[in-house]
Amino acid sequence: MTRTETLLGRNPVTPRIALPLFAALLVLLGSGLAAQSLHRAANAALARVTEERLRGAGATAARTLEMPGMTAAQPWLRAVMEANGLEGAFIVGPDLVVLADATGPTGSRVDLLRVDVPKVRRALAGESTVALGWELGETKVATAYLPLKGPRGSVDRVLLLEGGEAMARRQKDLDRALVLAWILSAFAALAIAALTGQWVRTEGRRQALVARAAQGEAIARLGAMVAHEIRNPLTVISGNIELMRERDRGRLTRRDTEALEDVLGEVDRLRELTDDFLDLSAERPLAGACIEVGPLLQEAARPWQENGLAVEVTAPGGLRLFGDYRRLRQVLLNLLVNAAQAGARRVQMQATADRGRVRVEVRDDGKGIPSAVRKRLFEPFVSSKPRGTGLGLVVSRRIVERQGGTLALLSGEARKTAFCIELPQPIEEKR
Repeated sequence: MTRTETLLGRNPVTPRIALPLFAALLVLLGSGLAAQSLHRAANAALARVTEERLRGAGATAARTLEMPGMTAAQPWLRAVMEANGLEGAFIVGPDLVVLADATGPTGSRVDLLRVDVPKVRRALAGESTVALGWELGETKVATAYLPLKGPRGSVDRVLLLEGGEAMARRQKDLDRALVLAWILSAFAALAIAALTGQWVRTEGRRQALVARAAQGEAIARLGAMVAHEIRNPLTVISGNIELMRERDRGRLTRRDTEALEDVLGEVDRLRELTDDFLDLSAERPLAGACIEVGPLLQEAARPWQENGLAVEVTAPGGLRLFGDYRRLRQVLLNLLVNAAQAGARRVQMQATADRGRVRVEVRDDGKGIPSAVRKRLFEPFVSSKPRGTGLGLVVSRRIVERQGGTLALLSGEARKTAFCIELPQPIEEKR
């Protein structure tokens, strides 16, 4: 486990894809199953309508055929079939011989693949029925079996009416409607998934901002306490060391003088640390002014140029920004310190103007930032350096943001590490 993870622990990453997928699946299944249920109900209703149509047409035809002197001639059966949109109309006797047929010859036995013999027997016994008889391609044919009484009042023939083409057309319409319903359900599910995903991302950002605010408040309290408890003793220590050095200047050995310098150096380092905590714990006043960018970058680069770090500054003449000179110099120095501690030998600081804002990019050829640290680089106490406090970039971002700007990491790769600072230009220069 790294030092960063020891300080802050591992942040569990909630799988944000689960909720949108679950919402999409719920919508898809709910609307699709509802459409499927309606499809089944419509199919059942269609079957009932077909059955009633066959029964009605059969009852009318049977009463007509039972009238005295009425014969079942082929033209009459064809007229019945065409008038009711049927596929067939014929009459069979008890011996299953075709007595009359609207579309074919008579005198032969019925096609057993087309006729349900038990239902013919039931019709000869006086019971009328309607049932699915056979299929022709994709068309399902329903057949009505209707008893016909002879002159003596007994059933001696059976009228068969076949219907299915109209039912098949409506069935296809229902099937197309079902497919369309599933497609619309899929689109609705995708829309719900997108909206839910957007909500999850927005909620994640909101929670991150809340957590950041709470973290900032905790750091502020900690910073105030540290500044109060450490700053005053540091002043006493520094004053006494300075007094001792001046009082005993002639009697101190070189080794003693170096030791006192080391102590004062550590005191200064601790004072800088308390300054960082004060920047986190309080909104210290900023000295806003118009600043020329070139000289600001040159002043921040000068100490490092004198100590072997090649710092190249590029800034257009007359380019200005609005901010606190001392605090912005502190931000630039912090970025240069980080570059030097990462083993950089060359740093480029380039300033440009873009749509009313000044953009300063700081690039170095150091060893880069570990990928595990990049996502949490601007969180307190996150550092890849063994002795790093993890406060430098947090304080730097806070300083820049308080002046209406932004500080962001552009690249953390080795030899390509880059940070970007954006700050507003003075109002008169925006025009």
